[in-house]
Amino acid sequence: AVVSTQSTGTSSVLAASKRKQVTDLRGFQVYPPEVSFGVLCPKGSYATTVTLKNVGIDSSRFQIKCPKNRDGLAVRLHTDTNFVAAGMSVKFDVCVTAEDVSEIGHVAHDITVVTETEIFKLPVRATILPVQEYDERSRSGTLKKLPVNIKIVDVNSMATTPTTGIRESDTPYSSDWYSTITYS
Repeated sequence: AVVSTQSTGTSSVLAASKRKQVTDLRGFQVYPPEVSFGVLCPKGSYATTVTLKNVGIDSSRFQIKCPKNRDGLAVRLHTDTNFVAAGMSVKFDVCVTAEDVSEIGHVAHDITVVTETEIFKLPVRATILPVQEYDERSRSGTLKKLPVNIKIVDVNSMATTPTTGIRESDTPYSSDWYSTITYS
């Protein structure tokens, strides 16, 4: 019997043969890998957009888990689904509402992203100054500007204003996206 062999030249097969493992071709990348809000004014709300990209060769599902003790932390998806095709990405907003503090406070939360093949953390960090100290630093010019990717927002309008790039919703915490974002 004659057995003919035929080579396949698709990029996914070539890459897999070079790496010797298909598992190397699965996964997500998150950008930015850490969310740093910088120095915040109390009672202010700040947001930034995070991109979750499927860098694998297969479509995959994901879930975002926020800590239960997430005082002032909210996550808002830009999509109705938790399914991402290969090479595609989804975006979500991370919002921090700075609590009123009497001394310098710090926000240090980790948002967990669970995919079919991996679990990773997205650190969220911020420093909150008391109002008086924030005002003094602002007047003296020693207060650093917010990072370019951080926007000042109003939490109530965040869920209802289409210009923020967030799905419209009747309430800030609508139940239609709980399947993708959970609080643990």
